[in-house]
Amino acid sequence: MTSNKLFAYSSRAILMSAFVLFLAGCGGGGSSQDNPAQVKPSTSKELAQICAKESPYAAKSSKPSQQGELADEKKWIKAYMSERYLWYKDIPQVNEDDSRYRVLNNGVLDVWGSLLNYFSDSKTPLKTAIGTLVDKFSFIIDSAEWNSFVDSSLRGYGFKLKTSTQGGQKVLTVAYVYPNTPAKNAGVARGDQVISIDGASVNDTSTEATNIFNEGLRPTKVAPHQFQILRAGQTLNITMQAEVITLQQVEYKVLNVGSQKIGYLLFNSHVPGAEAYLIQAMTYFKQQAITDLVVDLRYNGGGYLAIANALAYSVAGREKAQGKVFEWTQFSEKRSSENYAMNFSSLGLNNQAYPSLGLAKIYVLATGGTCSASESFINGLRGIDVQVELIGGTTCGKPYGFYPQDNCGITYAAMELEGVNAKLEGRFSDGMAPQCTVLDDLSRPLGDASEGMLSVAIKRMQGQSCSQAAGLAISSQDLSGMGLRDEGVLLRPDWQSNKFLKAKP
Repeated sequence: MTSNKLFAYSSRAILMSAFVLFLAGCGGGGSSQDNPAQVKPSTSKELAQICAKESPYAAKSSKPSQQGELADEKKWIKAYMSERYLWYKDIPQVNEDDSRYRVLNNGVLDVWGSLLNYFSDSKTPLKTAIGTLVDKFSFIIDSAEWNSFVDSSLRGYGFKLKTSTQGGQKVLTVAYVYPNTPAKNAGVARGDQVISIDGASVNDTSTEATNIFNEGLRPTKVAPHQFQILRAGQTLNITMQAEVITLQQVEYKVLNVGSQKIGYLLFNSHVPGAEAYLIQAMTYFKQQAITDLVVDLRYNGGGYLAIANALAYSVAGREKAQGKVFEWTQFSEKRSSENYAMNFSSLGLNNQAYPSLGLAKIYVLATGGTCSASESFINGLRGIDVQVELIGGTTCGKPYGFYPQDNCGITYAAMELEGVNAKLEGRFSDGMAPQCTVLDDLSRPLGDASEGMLSVAIKRMQGQSCSQAAGLAISSQDLSGMGLRDEGVLLRPDWQSNKFLKAKP
């Protein structure tokens, strides 16, 4: 394998999971009747694109399909998992005829629900040292939605939300607003709390209110929606209409702090549309001769590994990175011949050249929302002795990746590889712990030198200990800085926390 394009990343998709054994029989000393030849199981390639006639997804398939039965799609899943899943030895025994795998809604076959159950129940039951599932990441998704995600194009408002509980009540807080989006144009800001949508309260659990709220949050119809927002003790009414938008995944600036010139890079997703902005940012930092760099990955769920590689090369520079391994890609032992070393490269996903900064140490802002390709970026730099100091929280813990596979208009992502760095370090399935623990400060804009995580990074650059820096950051917050009391959980589907290889033709 020579590809170095990996994808380390709402909707109906979720979930998770996992590697077709083969045996070719041959006649022995007896007759063919006594020793019939064993039948070689069909491969996923042979079974591909034979689609249930009831499927509404087959028309979206990337390749020509033929009409078949639901059983044909389940056969493909079984072959695909056996061939490719990293934990193929641990796939549970699944009875394909179980009613869970032929779901009927009012007598109508639910193809999606049937296949989702079958795929989910095929994942490994293995757990990590702290008792969480090893495979929290494998998923299936409508291929059209997957392609939109990769293109950073989706229908929405353009904000990220965090959910938390305060005083027994659910709180939805705006964590980030993308530039040039309906939310930005409407004046929505980081730290705003969403109280209600179209009159339905966030804490009203009745069926009617829940449906109204969810339709407003993720609209299925084209219509304006009324948001009630709490900001600094005041209630605001904001009207927004979701649009098909392309998200800008990168922002950057240089902070002048005394004699220091600090580059600040906010990077939210390793997708193709981010590359031009990343190259602009790193070029600007080089022109400005920055002395230090902060890479804000607190909300970056991952993406193409080739982008993480090129960005890491840009940070480390030619002298440190050239000819060195960024990540060893390791498959299951049945695919060990496919293992390969991805060397550091100055060229990105589509051969765009990144500049070389040659930094010996950087600071990375991280949370539980920092996943996969973002973790590979950190781990890859540490593998060549570039110091990476993590400020914030423990990362999500995903050293795994996959090739996206379309079958009958559904994209499948069973984890099939694990990455380690040049020192063979990795296996951080319980996450990477920060050197300096700081909560996400939702009271201030990202990139503001007084924002909790960034202010701690700056003070660490100035020689303060972690406890000194974190103590100063916390005590400097005013009463509006409620975000420090509860970091909350990023409201993002699990399937957006991944790294993947570019699908083979």
